[in-house]
Amino acid sequence: MFRKKKESNVLNVMYYEGLNGFLQDMPCNIIFDETEIIIKKINPDVTVKLPIKQITAIDAMQESNFMAQYHNTTGTTSKMGTKFYYVFKYTSSTGEPKHLAFWDVSGKTMKQVLKHRELILNQSSPSEYVL
Repeated sequence: MFRKKKESNVLNVMYYEGLNGFLQDMPCNIIFDETEIIIKKINPDVTVKLPIKQITAIDAMQESNFMAQYHNTTGTTSKMGTKFYYVFKYTSSTGEPKHLAFWDVSGKTMKQVLKHRELILNQSSPSEYVL
């Protein structure tokens, strides 16, 4: 009767690529904090923290676009509905450009990712830079 309101800073998604200790296409949580993004996997528990200051871009796209851009292939694996991929591009602690990818089929997740993308990129973008 009374349902607990779901926190809007927590996303339940499927992991795709970019992390050690995570299995592809297995569920995980992304928690948006003020200073970092926390990615949690359960059983066995693994937690990864990505400081917001290291994030350079967040892309949200349909599966066909993701596969073309990141894997140079076409086609989709979704049998029902559309898969949306969320790609977090960042600079690693060693200075290398890297990315993390997750997917989900919910339009609600897309709205949450786009909202957090705006907040994060506004926070980490310089207000002035030299070309």
